[in-house]
Amino acid sequence: MSSNGSFKSEYGYFTEDGREYVIIRPDTPKPWVNVISNGDYGFVVSQVGGGYSWRSHASLNRITRWNQDLVRDADGRFLYLRDEENGAFWSLAWQPIQADYEHFECHHRLGSTEFITHRAGIEARWTLSVAPDAPVEIWLVTLRNLGTKPRRLSLFSYLEWLLGAAPDWHREFHKTFIETAFEREGSVILATKCNWEPPIPENSHWNIDWPYVAFHSASRGVVGFETDKQAFLGQYGSLANPQALRRAGMQGVTGRWGDAIASIQLTLDLAAGAKETAVFVLGAADDRAQALDLAKRFTQPAVAEAALTQIHAGWQERTSRLQVESPDPALNLMTNNWLIYQAISCR
Repeated sequence: MSSNGSFKSEYGYFTEDGREYVIIRPDTPKPWVNVISNGDYGFVVSQVGGGYSWRSHASLNRITRWNQDLVRDADGRFLYLRDEENGAFWSLAWQPIQADYEHFECHHRLGSTEFITHRAGIEARWTLSVAPDAPVEIWLVTLRNLGTKPRRLSLFSYLEWLLGAAPDWHREFHKTFIETAFEREGSVILATKCNWEPPIPENSHWNIDWPYVAFHSASRGVVGFETDKQAFLGQYGSLANPQALRRAGMQGVTGRWGDAIASIQLTLDLAAGAKETAVFVLGAADDRAQALDLAKRFTQPAVAEAALTQIHAGWQERTSRLQVESPDPALNLMTNNWLIYQAISCR
């Protein structure tokens, strides 16, 4: 990738057109985030992969669990990559493993964030976006074999379900109301929640189910899944070194009373110089039927790529209506990006 751009620093720069900020060091002074939404569904992602997802309300209806920590920035939705020949693994964003990449870039732009990494002869590109007209988060992953011999690789996703309001003060109690299931036709993890509420007003007691069905799925080569945190990490395990990636395998635990997560394993074979694309999706549908339909539709690479193109075209159209030109390129960049920020806040 070219490093020609504006406002360069040791951490990154704006591209020449000012529409992307390219971060070249993940250890920025504080988390630098992108907020991406279609007006209903949205998520936050930082330059290391930290963040969370929501539908309708960013605090009262979070889909994934997250804690705001400007020092660690260690909670989010993650992707791991494992070499099936030697068992070595790393993450496609800097968190949670904090690998020493041969090359690292995080591209924040309106409508998407892309991580580009090189490690152990593999180029990985992970683009996160939101479908323009559906409550679906799209992860488009392309792996390229930069070496001269075939490679067999596995991708593992990881996220923790919250399915409700944040902060989650009584986490160990709160988690008992989440139930997970696995739909084998289509390889879709589903999560629902019986959401008990305290007596409000006085002398009344009521409870309602969470009114959505959360789902997580992937496009191809699904060889395993997990919905229990302990089974994935191991007791006293960590996201930096999870048990499931140390050849322990995926147990496929579902149901109630566990610590609900979602993880899907894909395996891909790459010939020398070849590349392969996979798609993961995460969302919150109105019901089970819609969840299965959205998972099936948006895990098709052509559909995912078309959605990404539509999102970028939409933002280009919105922000190109007014542009400022001056003899000073820096002023142009600052002013036009200010106009972009105003477009976001007024949307």
